[in-house]
Amino acid sequence: MSPDIDADGVPDRCLSFTVKSTWGHFKRVGRSATKQTYRVPPRTTVAGMLAAIVGAERNSYYDTFGADNAAIAITPLSDIRTVNIPTVGLGTDPKQDVTTNVGNYYSEFNLTYQNTEGDRQLHAYEVLADPAYRIDVALEDNDFYEELRDHLEAGTAVYPPSLGKSEYLATIDDVQAGHPERVNADTQLDVDSVVPGSLSDTIPQSGVTYGVERSPAVMERHNGGRRTTRFDDYVYTQQADSTVQIGARTDAIPVSVESRTVVFR
Repeated sequence: MSPDIDADGVPDRCLSFTVKSTWGHFKRVGRSATKQTYRVPPRTTVAGMLAAIVGAERNSYYDTFGADNAAIAITPLSDIRTVNIPTVGLGTDPKQDVTTNVGNYYSEFNLTYQNTEGDRQLHAYEVLADPAYRIDVALEDNDFYEELRDHLEAGTAVYPPSLGKSEYLATIDDVQAGHPERVNADTQLDVDSVVPGSLSDTIPQSGVTYGVERSPAVMERHNGGRRTTRFDDYVYTQQADSTVQIGARTDAIPVSVESRTVVFR
């Protein structure tokens, strides 16, 4: 049975798991020369990773992760640290840069191979070092939710999960099923997860560095492809052992999951 998500975006049940890798890269939209990364995987990236685990076809799962029928909370478990890695690349799209076909009239098959005589291009990738996140997810799509739970609990996946790029393979462990409960506070509250909203909703803390991002949150099918229909602003901390402190009168709805306080979005 799938979770119910109320009008405030709070589910009555959820799945929680830890995903981590040696490297991670979530390419920022609107950047070209330098491949900068988001510090926290966008909601749409988490959706794509979960869709890969259950083997959903490309462009088929956007409605499952809509604004009202899906809830996701992300808690960084490691300090957010980035390094720049220069790479030298050559385009591999066979439709863009190919050389001649190999074969003759004695053969039924021809081979089209990459033109490797072109100039290489230098690309600088900003990557996350040793990223680890605790993901809490609730979906009202019962079939998808049940299949996802089965895969997570069995440690299987149709396509291997990764953190952004396919070469940054990820491991998933510590899968738990939980029941989020609302947290009430009179003045302020410490939140472990990233908090949707603006920096002005947070309370400054000595020795704690806040970061802010805006990343894609919801997508839809469009003209045979996809497009983003909602972006989320959120606040996070650079240190894994720090929390985002917010006032009691913000729009965020904090809930407790396991021993953490998180905000779904």
